[in-house]
Order: sequence, then structure tokens, then C-alpha cells
Amino acid sequence: MRSEAVGFINVTRQCNVDCKRCYLTEEHRSAKERLTVTTLERFLKSSFWNERECTLIWEGGEPTVIGSQAMQLLVDTARRILPSARQTMVTNCFSVPDWLIAMVRAEFGGVVETTFALGHKFSLAGSEAVYQERFLAGLNKFWIEGVPCVVNVELNAETVRMGPQALADLMTKSRCKAWEFDISVDFSRFLQNPIYHASSTPALPLTVPYRKAWTFLAELRDRHYAKLKDSGIQIGAFEQKIEAPNLQFNVLSEDRFLTLNPDGTVTTNPLYSDLSETFIGDLHLGDINEMIASRNRLSRVSYERKRVRACRECQHVSYCGGGPAHVPVFDGSGECAGGLGLWDSLRLQSA
Repeated sequence: MRSEAVGFINVTRQCNVDCKRCYLTEEHRSAKERLTVTTLERFLKSSFWNERECTLIWEGGEPTVIGSQAMQLLVDTARRILPSARQTMVTNCFSVPDWLIAMVRAEFGGVVETTFALGHKFSLAGSEAVYQERFLAGLNKFWIEGVPCVVNVELNAETVRMGPQALADLMTKSRCKAWEFDISVDFSRFLQNPIYHASSTPALPLTVPYRKAWTFLAELRDRHYAKLKDSGIQIGAFEQKIEAPNLQFNVLSEDRFLTLNPDGTVTTNPLYSDLSETFIGDLHLGDINEMIASRNRLSRVSYERKRVRACRECQHVSYCGGGPAHVPVFDGSGECAGGLGLWDSLRLQSA
């Protein structure tokens, strides 16, 4: 059987928070785009989804801003076309209406995800404090209602600067028991001066060197994880098993990711949702199966595989896969995208 296909579906690019380094432009985050049923149908009626496991991830912007009726219509449409596909959602937890709780239970297997950082995220009125308060309230609401919401922490410069103690304190304060981590990318800087590899893969700048990001995680593990674990908190990066596939986002996934925008444009990685150079087509102008076979997509699949050649001497390459493929393997800091030091420590623990 082919590897799992993952569809990221941006029902809108409008958002109710202001993340300064968002991969979406300010223009789209304020525009009231809405995905139509017709466009969704064109996206899902493809051989790409056939005879394999499929996951459809509803995203934005912030998907809840379109309301319960519009969201339910899209969910029902996807269920009709791909009845066996798993569905879930990424929400920012800034607002968690009761209808969302009910939908997660009924449609998404009772699980949802969110993203978070200790700094550089604001309400639309410009308040970082309001964002933090609303995020924690929304996150806790999920868990109080018995709906697990996994938090993906962005290891941005502000989070790293505040230190592991601040994050450990927030984890303890929250009701959330499941935490993951993502490498941070400065899309605002990239959008000011976009640079692409010949394969149309963007050369995305980091917000903090790998060594600082992985040192932050090592300190969180060594100084705080025992206590956090005793309270029921689990951090996936620390529970990862040697020889098991890397749990980081976007590891060797270019050939199985497709992302749909509400205007009908299609790309691969959802982080590329506003990077027109990465688009493989427009559903109002072309067929989805033609897009899948397009040179733009296939060149990025090839580049992603060649990228891992830089890891050929590493003992972890067979399962690490080079870490997230949208960032460079090495940044000159002495660490790598996959987190060599973390893998080394996991190997020692399993010895």
C-alpha cells in the first residue's frame, strides 16, 4: 500500500490572531475568503487519494471563523467523496465555541491540534497578553470537555529567549497533556526578499539557530520533564523511539502532501500556502491530476530526496530522514534540522 496521503484544506486564510511571522500574508489574513463546495470537490476527486490511507486536515487562517454551518457542509462533502478518510483540524484556540467541541467529537475522532509560542503572537488589537490568556482558556476548554488538543510549540526566538522554565510553568498551568515542537521559520523576512532553489523550494530563514533550539529542548527535558511527566504531561520528542519514523512535521512528505487554498490554488506543504512560486496549479483553470504530475511538484519531490544526501554519514538518517524538509539540513551552528543531539541522547537511553 502507498504511504498515507495528507490533504491540508484552507477553508479560509482569514485569521483572528496576528502572528508576526505567519506564512500567510497580512492581506490574506484580513481577507474574508471562503472555500466553496465545488472547489473542494475538484480537489478531492483525484486518484491521488485512492487505495491508500488519507487524512484531511481543516486549516486556515483560522477555520472556525467561517462558522459551524459552512464548516459542517465542507466536512460532509469530504465524507461523501472520501468516506474512509480521517478528518481533523488545526485551530489556534483563540476562540473555542461549543459547536467546535461537538464537531471534534462527532467528525474528528475526538482529537484536534493547535500551535503556540511564548512570544510574537498577538490579538488583532495588538495585545500579546490577550492572546496568551485566550489561547490558554481555549486550550483548557478542550481538555476540560474531554477533547485532547495537541499543542505544537513553535521554537521561535522569543520562546527560546524566555527559557524552558517559562514553558514548563505554562504546561503545568494548563490542562493539556500532549505537547510537540516545531522548528521556527521567519516568513515575514522571506516574503520581503523571497529566494527559491531551482526546484521552486523556498530558502526559508530560521528565527533561531538549531543549536539554541535543541539546547532549549535538552534543558526542558533534563530540568523539568520528570516533574512534568509525573503530572501526566507527555512530550512526543522525548518519547520518540530509536528506529521509529521521525515525528517532526514535514519529514520526506513532499510526495504525499497536498494543500488547497480557498481561491482554488494548490501547493504541497501547507507552509507554502501563500508562496505562489510553489503553486502546482489552480483548480479553476486545470485538473488536479495534471497538477500532481506537474514539473513544479515533481522537482520538489526530487529536491527533498537529494537534500537528505547531506545526512548520509549520520547513524540516524534511516529514521530521522533529515528533519523538516522546508528548512536547511545544516545552519552552521553545529546542529541540524533533525536534532542530532536529541537523537544521540535517545540512543543512549535505549542502549
